[in-house]
Amino acid sequence: MILSVKQGKANKIHIYVDEEYRATVDSDFWYSERYKNLKDINEDELTELLSAVGFRRAYNKGLDFLSRRPYGKKELIRKLCEKGHEKEAAEKACERLLELGILNDEEYARILAEELFERKGYGKKRINQELVYRGIDREIAQNAVDALDNDAVKRIILVVRKKYLNKLDDEKGKRRAVDGLMRLGYSYSDIKTALSSLTEFEEDYIE
Repeated sequence: MILSVKQGKANKIHIYVDEEYRATVDSDFWYSERYKNLKDINEDELTELLSAVGFRRAYNKGLDFLSRRPYGKKELIRKLCEKGHEKEAAEKACERLLELGILNDEEYARILAEELFERKGYGKKRINQELVYRGIDREIAQNAVDALDNDAVKRIILVVRKKYLNKLDDEKGKRRAVDGLMRLGYSYSDIKTALSSLTEFEEDYIE
């Protein structure tokens, strides 16, 4: 089989086999690899080349995603697959990003936990669930949650003053506040303690 390439826009190299287009890769990769010297290519070499190209493209896309915001490993693999990259290439790319310290689940978990805690007012239980849902290892997720402020009652009071204070004048409003706070991941006992410091609150408000 005859291997040939054509220069594309910017730094793109288009790869052809027997004049049939097979893949596109960046010129930095192409000219640093041994494939640039091949004129004839067999099936095994072509499979190896396409695998290397797939890895390179997934790696570059992973860098692009990480330049915009942090990701965890599993979430980034999922994102790459959604964008059309083969799972094996996505996994290899993320492993390499981990080795280089560019991808870091512990740092991602810490940043995301703090964001959910401060910006969305989530309780620790809900934060833990969100981290695990996004593919963070349970132990890493728990460590990130444990590092947050441990005063749940104080946090609830802040959330109530921001979102629910004008809803505590009647029973229906109190129910909505309690339901909302529980969805945020706070326990009923902590909610009751917090609301008791803000307004008269009786357990009868919860059926």
